[in-house]
Amino acid sequence: MPPDANAVPGFLPSTHGLRFANRFPPGPTVRLGPLDPRWIGIGDASAGLCGGMSCYVRERFEAGLPVLPDTEPPVNGSALFRALVRRQVLSLDWLRTPLRFWIAGAVGTERAGHRSWDVEWPHVRVDIDAGRPSMVGLVRHTGLNPFSMTQSHQVLAFAYEATDDAVTLRIYDPNWPSRDDVTITLGMGGDVRQSTGEPLAGILSLA
Repeated sequence: MPPDANAVPGFLPSTHGLRFANRFPPGPTVRLGPLDPRWIGIGDASAGLCGGMSCYVRERFEAGLPVLPDTEPPVNGSALFRALVRRQVLSLDWLRTPLRFWIAGAVGTERAGHRSWDVEWPHVRVDIDAGRPSMVGLVRHTGLNPFSMTQSHQVLAFAYEATDDAVTLRIYDPNWPSRDDVTITLGMGGDVRQSTGEPLAGILSLA
């Protein structure tokens, strides 16, 4: 049977994604008055701004606006840096997103993989079928340690190809700028893989 496929019209990471990678030097993302939240282990830019980058790219695409051609990450405190941080905070959804990541990692690879196929992938498909890039969480950590959640990641899915027993999602991955060939493959049996080789236990459909 031929695959079932769809894509967000006109979207490509090489055209609409940010040109720099999700690699920022150490520094605070936000301050609480005179307090630096890095003192309690959060808010360091070197941990990445993948959620903010993905939200920013989707927002600009939907508004018909280009992204800046910069190939180096914005400096801490610049207008673009602050824009990414604001969207990073919004992507946390009042800490519901970190909680979902923690639960997905805590249940183990097998259950996370099956849930990716049964529950999360259908939501991603709805977004793409509606012509909207879909925010997707990549669950890279397993176990109960909440600090391991920094291994996990956020991307945009913009196309899929599905058969009865497998789905391939094409993604904009902030860790791999300007690449149109990065994919996630989901198997009906719970197997989940990224084409670039990073460990992957499952996916989450995010707001």
